[in-house]
Amino acid sequence: MNNKISCKELYQWITDGRTIFIIDTLPPEFYESRHIPGARNACIYEMNFLDTVQEITTDKNACIVLYDSSDRSRASAWAAEKLSAIGFKQIHELSGGIEEWEGTGYPVNVVGPELEEEPALSDGVHPIACERSRLEWTGRNVFKKHFGTIAVSGGEITVKDNEITGGSITLDMQTIKNCDLQNQDENSLLIRHLKSDDFFAAERFPTARFDLLECGILVGATLGSPNYFIKGKLTLKEITKEVAIPAIIVPGENGSISAQACFDIDRTEWGVCYGSGKLFERLGMHLVNDTISLELFITTT
Repeated sequence: MNNKISCKELYQWITDGRTIFIIDTLPPEFYESRHIPGARNACIYEMNFLDTVQEITTDKNACIVLYDSSDRSRASAWAAEKLSAIGFKQIHELSGGIEEWEGTGYPVNVVGPELEEEPALSDGVHPIACERSRLEWTGRNVFKKHFGTIAVSGGEITVKDNEITGGSITLDMQTIKNCDLQNQDENSLLIRHLKSDDFFAAERFPTARFDLLECGILVGATLGSPNYFIKGKLTLKEITKEVAIPAIIVPGENGSISAQACFDIDRTEWGVCYGSGKLFERLGMHLVNDTISLELFITTT
């Protein structure tokens, strides 16, 4: 049976010396930062969660108290569902999680420093770490798709007063790679095709570039979803068009910045016209979708 228990009730159980198993369902780094005295750690996000719990107790009649960071998260509820499904009968969730427990004044074991949940972007010009950044592309037709990468060769992100105020990214079009064709001859043929004038004319236009015009915060964004809305100029084959892109941008370690952005473009607007059904007739097997899907991964130094 799954019940809610208040912080006051749990503290009384501990004071009375009741036999209970208190389980912190958060990742180890949060558990190690601070946890309820006597609590054991079994991270609900780990595949071996149930194994870890059963290392704590195999008694299906044992009294178990699960807690999360707060009532805004459902980690303890999810853990309770998993334990109930394998036969544990006395499952309790701590209302308010460790946030309410500590906020109410009950004791915690502080093992390490408090983890900063939302570090701020650090001011300055952040050069892009090209070796850890890339553009992934996907092109399709009605029968199949091909996908690959293009290397980032330069760029930077500028931050002022904790806000992104400028930036640019340069792509090396000579580095186009395909990642799905295992046959080397077919792979090489496709790369020659993409680098040729049929597509990106990489010899004549060896670089593409994105220049940031505007960057705004998306209010209410949750972790793992786009938290910024970017407008900028994409220059490809010396044709420049404005694009609007949702992006995830987060502070990294030692003041770095990490960003991910997924977006589609109509390649014909940049003069990439091979196999376009709106420009040619009777293409047969040579028909290629006008839309190219792009996913950009950026890390700064």
